[in-house]
Amino acid sequence: TVEAFFEKVELARTVIPDIGLSTDVIVAFPGETQDEFEETLEVMRTVRFDDAYTYRFSLREGTPATRFPPADFVSDGEGQERLQRLIEVHRGIQAEINETEVGRVETVLVEKEARDPGQILGRTRRNKVVAFAASPELVGTYQEVRLTHTTGATFVGELTAPALTEPA
Repeated sequence: TVEAFFEKVELARTVIPDIGLSTDVIVAFPGETQDEFEETLEVMRTVRFDDAYTYRFSLREGTPATRFPPADFVSDGEGQERLQRLIEVHRGIQAEINETEVGRVETVLVEKEARDPGQILGRTRRNKVVAFAASPELVGTYQEVRLTHTTGATFVGELTAPALTEPA
């Protein structure tokens, strides 16, 4: 039940107060009512996931949904609208959470060069993406990075100490 899920989230946050939670959500599944969709949004607002991978239902050959009656399907337009609303709710929550983390110093695992020259990308232990100025030679290492600001979904940071070059 939703209540049991909320209890598990509360337990996880009690045991690990700084836990980062993410989820996958599919909207517009055949038979999904407007009320059920609104309940999904309410779960998102209550749990306040750090990240969410969001999708609109799409039919896949060989799945049981291919046998559902056409009347059960949510129209493409309505499905897209639901997805957009879900994304808006999630991005708002994510931006609020990330704003509270600006100024923190995090250990970041450096993954790769960023699109911008002189920048690299890494992830915090809670899977938050951080871009910061450093050499690509640091890929595969852990670095201490201060989160200086957020774009809403990702962070920009700066190294807080000389680069640690030991591989991860």
